[in-house]
Amino acid sequence: MRAVVAVVAAGLLAACGNDEGSGITQLAKQPGALAADSLSAKLIPSDDLPPEGTRSLFDHLIAANGQIPYPFPKLVELIRKHDPDAGAPLTVLIPQGRSLLKGLADDAHPRVLAAADFQAAATPASLGLSPRGQLFLGFVENAAEVEVLSYNEAAGRYEFQLIQNYCAGCIPKLVYAKRAICTACHQGAVPIFPQRPWNETNGAPATSAAIRTARGNEQAYLDVPLANALSAPERYDQLTDVGGFIPATQRLWIDACGTSADCRRTMLKLALRWLENPAGFDAQSADAAKLRALQAAGWPKDGINVAESDLANRDPIEEGRGIKGWWRRLGTRQPRPGDGAKTNEDLEAFDRLPRLKAAFDPLSSRPPKRVLAASDLDGVYGLAALFSDADRQLLETAAGFDAAKLLSAVDGIDEAFFAPAVYSRVKTMNALLAALGSPPLNYCCLDTAELSPPIASGEPPVVLAAGSPLVHFEQYCFACHRGNPSKKLNFMSGADEATVLANIKAKDTIRDALDWSRYQGTDKANKLMPPADSVQHARLQAAVAQNPALLDEMRAVVPGLFDF
Repeated sequence: MRAVVAVVAAGLLAACGNDEGSGITQLAKQPGALAADSLSAKLIPSDDLPPEGTRSLFDHLIAANGQIPYPFPKLVELIRKHDPDAGAPLTVLIPQGRSLLKGLADDAHPRVLAAADFQAAATPASLGLSPRGQLFLGFVENAAEVEVLSYNEAAGRYEFQLIQNYCAGCIPKLVYAKRAICTACHQGAVPIFPQRPWNETNGAPATSAAIRTARGNEQAYLDVPLANALSAPERYDQLTDVGGFIPATQRLWIDACGTSADCRRTMLKLALRWLENPAGFDAQSADAAKLRALQAAGWPKDGINVAESDLANRDPIEEGRGIKGWWRRLGTRQPRPGDGAKTNEDLEAFDRLPRLKAAFDPLSSRPPKRVLAASDLDGVYGLAALFSDADRQLLETAAGFDAAKLLSAVDGIDEAFFAPAVYSRVKTMNALLAALGSPPLNYCCLDTAELSPPIASGEPPVVLAAGSPLVHFEQYCFACHRGNPSKKLNFMSGADEATVLANIKAKDTIRDALDWSRYQGTDKANKLMPPADSVQHARLQAAVAQNPALLDEMRAVVPGLFDF
């Protein structure tokens, strides 16, 4: 009997995809670039850090905010406040998921997903944000880490970032993750999500009931309702599909046209025509035929792939029921609470967890959703989708609501604009506005001149010696002023203690920012640091109550104006 059980269990191990060498540890060592010999791969590199002069949308938002909001509901609120309708970002709970940090999520502390789902109107001076399908967050409280998937407008790619040490009393650190690790699951470097009926999410009654039971109440978890309407995961799925087509659109703009400026000019014209009247768009028009011919001249021999952003639906609760669940538990080692990766770089610990069936495992290679051919006009639809409703209205107004004039404006754009390069919605809008005689508009999230250098995951933290004068700054100031994307706020950066200390001493305004006794209750109180609504302020306030000389000790580190 034991021999029979052993044979059956061995068969179950194979059926569950427990094949040595195919885990994330091995996959993360493989090259991550798609079609490495293509023109798009040369223009859109697969390095961990963003190309020089470019940054993620998330970096720009954090830099403008001045700090990483904590706790997580405040981070979600940062996204909401940019929505012109003040709508809350889309949120979903997944207690038994498939992420790298799945071992630290459970029914009592589910993984929280949040996604931006809005387009902002333009102002007379600037274009509005359009982060729909371009900004996703994933937070596992027990891991104290936020995963960020955020589009980089200037680089034409998604960036994978982490907020590490994201917990009460901790010093959060925003870094760029190792791209090869992320793309082992996010194949094609796109956002991913399960297909309907989304049993892993709190849109499924059984999953939301398990969360309520584990938490012992009906109260929202991190401001997210324990039960969601099925429309929430459905919309999240749609947003990942929208975002998932953006990398394909870049390949269509770059690779489908190759060196042909005429091809890209024709593609943009057709996109504007579709944008103006989707129902009346003629896919058999003369321009459409011209685009197909131009694409055919240089189309990649293997076609252009649309990465698969959908994962097969999985039902973790059903997996544990009945005889099948019993057999599965018999054939796999059951993890202990807290097993698995503690961070996104703890790969070997993740690989020690029981493997999912290959059909459900995001590490399993997925065929493309589609392979596009030269006869397809998906580049037209992809470009059109990157314009917001506000963009369309702005262009219509600038063209005097004359569709022919708008199309003629494309011919007025300089030839250099259509050279092989990353497609940018912002640059395209300004090129069109200029051709229509309108002034260019600013955009919040493109210029990197005021941003500090990006930080790669794995860079060691600064180590302070015993009794260092920086100890108090580490506790109360590093959270905002070390590793901040904003260059002007990143004045406590540096690879070692001496460099950090020198940078702090060079910032004499610190003395005033810590002079609570002088400025509290005055019109300069809002300049006092840490910010009054921050966790660090409350902690420093409590410390000052115990040691009234603490602020003076910190101020003494920074030389005064007449320090000799």
